[in-house]
Amino acid sequence: MSVATITQEPVVLRDGPARNIIESVIIGVVLTGLSYLIGFYFGWITTVSPLEAFAVLTSYSCTYLCVRERRINYPIGAVSNAAYALLFYSFGLMGSAVVTAYLTISLVYGWFRWKDDSNTKPVAFVEAKWWPVYILATALAFLGGFGLYHLLGAAVVWTDLAVMAGSILAQFLMDNKKMESWIVWAIVNVFAIYTYMTSGLFIAGVQYIFFLGNAFYGWYCWNKSRKATITEEV
Repeated sequence: MSVATITQEPVVLRDGPARNIIESVIIGVVLTGLSYLIGFYFGWITTVSPLEAFAVLTSYSCTYLCVRERRINYPIGAVSNAAYALLFYSFGLMGSAVVTAYLTISLVYGWFRWKDDSNTKPVAFVEAKWWPVYILATALAFLGGFGLYHLLGAAVVWTDLAVMAGSILAQFLMDNKKMESWIVWAIVNVFAIYTYMTSGLFIAGVQYIFFLGNAFYGWYCWNKSRKATITEEV
């Protein structure tokens, strides 16, 4: 009688949703910790805000999953936006509070637009004929935010309105997997860095510095995905 030898192969976590989720959590923890270290080192903060830390960590996780084109970024993004909405409201940033609350709900649209990871919507550029519509809609959002500030009797923060209007456009483009979303996010990030740093939300401000760099990385990754899709169709 022969004896069969069973060799157990090492378990390798292949590239896929599960691995990307784990990576996103690790990245979220590391970058959130780094953000706080920077804040403490420069004396910008003296305490840790649990709400801000949670919003920042989940936002890092969501952003990484978005770059990796993982649909799971949407429910994580909804949780992060809800936390940020409360945070911004407590600091009097009505534009950011409204847009994050709005995005919490609107992410449902993106969830269905992206489809399953196995049959995800391909990345593409915006058709030129749509840009006048997008620009007009963004201008109306900016004016709407201006009216909201006055309605609530709050002091108008112009850069916060730019973040609000730009985020609505950027998220809509992202929900439809348009390359230009990363350009709009880069512009939004610049306004957000200034707005949050000058409003006392230093950790959120530091996060948007990372997000500014991530916009270029996101463009790079999505452009590779777009080219790969074109190659498969040929």
